[in-house]
Amino acid sequence: MNREEKERERSRRRKTICMIRSGSDVICVDPALPIFSQIGKKYTMLILAIMEKEGLRKNFNEILKSIPDSSSTIISKRLKELEEMKLLDRNEREGSVTYSLTERGKRIMDSLIPFLKLSETLD
Repeated sequence: MNREEKERERSRRRKTICMIRSGSDVICVDPALPIFSQIGKKYTMLILAIMEKEGLRKNFNEILKSIPDSSSTIISKRLKELEEMKLLDRNEREGSVTYSLTERGKRIMDSLIPFLKLSETLD
């Protein structure tokens, strides 16, 4: 099965796994979508939250320092993954690299904020 056929099959299956009702809306959840596995990875939500917090471009060291006890290897890997998913923009200018949220990344964060606030209240 080629990539296009796999995508059609996934789209067809996705329509059969609509599980969430919110008022009159039906939300289809496809756990195979990359966003679900990425959000659950260590430090992903923290990186997105840090980037969203002030809305400014940040360099690698600023991001690393903002996450206590984090590993530079994992942070570097997450930044690359978030860039590949088009949630972060990587900007190189005059030998300096900074990161910022894309519009897609901002929409994801806008959706995650209520969840993150709720998670603070759970024991």
